[in-house]
Amino acid sequence: MFNNTELNRQYNRISKLIEKTKQFEPDDELRSHLTKYICVLCSGFIENSVYHAFCDIADRSCAPSVVLTYSKAQLYKIQNANAEKIRDLTKSFNPEWHDGIRNYLQTDNRGSAINYILKDRHNIAHGRDSEITIGKLEEYLKKTVEVIVYLETKMDETSA
Repeated sequence: MFNNTELNRQYNRISKLIEKTKQFEPDDELRSHLTKYICVLCSGFIENSVYHAFCDIADRSCAPSVVLTYSKAQLYKIQNANAEKIRDLTKSFNPEWHDGIRNYLQTDNRGSAINYILKDRHNIAHGRDSEITIGKLEEYLKKTVEVIVYLETKMDETSA
């Protein structure tokens, strides 16, 4: 599915956990806790996906150099990769990519899906209530995957 084997591994792990979690009764407390755990995994998956997608673009765009080393170091620091940060990062790589990613994130509420995962992860991590359900999380992850695939394919098409 993804160009990066680590992202495939993480995605497959999350998908299997979602399927196992769906086997519990909807009102089961354990289902709720597993959903929150999966939400945290999804948040990390988003950050790793952004890192890998843009590192791959940097790898193909410039030979090993100080600039490449610096780019990867800066990408490694990205946290809470919400839709706005993804747009800004895309624009910093190539201003011409901004409108495409902005429109793609707005279509079918893809950017909102990413933002909801991060918002819920933040609430969970800080001991606040989260109303995330496994169904909603699965829907948000699907839209997130669409964005990651877009970053891996569409951004790369114009970087050559």
